[in-house]
Amino acid sequence: MNEVTEENKIIVSDMLKRLSELRDDVSWRVNNSYTEDLDKTVLEILIFEANQQTARIAYRLEDGNVISYWYKSIEKRIPVHIVDLMLDILSFEMD
Repeated sequence: MNEVTEENKIIVSDMLKRLSELRDDVSWRVNNSYTEDLDKTVLEILIFEANQQTARIAYRLEDGNVISYWYKSIEKRIPVHIVDLMLDILSFEMD
């Protein structure tokens, strides 16, 4: 695994933990959805509030590019990097 990939994993994990600290009823999990070609892993982040799903984010692990997402009422914009999207989500929840 390359350096950027590992760094993206750590940053996303830390931001998800921070989201859980902001809201007591938030939980999350990350699934390895599928692989594109031989060298592109797609991860899916699922976020729940009080056991209701409030988000689904799919992104490429190797470069951090988001493929598709929805999160509450955040307006969609693509292309976006996973770190930028997680910052948007944290900002949204802090307001």
